[in-house]
Amino acid sequence: MSISFVESGMRFGPYAIDEIFPIEQSPLYKSLGQGLMIAEFVLLRSAPSGAEEVWVIEAKSSAPRAFGNYIEEIRQKLTNSVQLTVASCLKRHPQAVDILPSRFLDLDLGACTFKCILIIKGFRKDWLPPLQSALVKEMNSLVKTMGFKPGSISVINDDKARELKLIL
Repeated sequence: MSISFVESGMRFGPYAIDEIFPIEQSPLYKSLGQGLMIAEFVLLRSAPSGAEEVWVIEAKSSAPRAFGNYIEEIRQKLTNSVQLTVASCLKRHPQAVDILPSRFLDLDLGACTFKCILIIKGFRKDWLPPLQSALVKEMNSLVKTMGFKPGSISVINDDKARELKLIL
């Protein structure tokens, strides 16, 4: 069984039901109350080495030319999503056991890698580097405290998302 959905004008999927955690639509996130920003979904992928990768995905239909508040919002969404995913996999929230796919519940958090990915529909390739640099700088504290690998923060457009088989 697989799942597909539209977000920010892009058709995501299809994903196997056991590899996706639609965190933004989850009862767990909704139970935490207002004021907490979160990404669209979390996806499990297998790296070429065979290791599990946890991809935290935020999708946008556009981005401003001045990044200030925009980058801060994206940082909050990605950071909160990483933290809630880890807490859920550790079963810190009792309802996580009922809503997380089994692959998430069996995830070896010590061995997996995390990637935080911002996808912007229709964003020109030459506009990506400054936004990428700004987001990497903003996410630096999460990368350091969580021990993420270099390159764990990415800003891509829909062309690259299609190439990565994130969207159709």
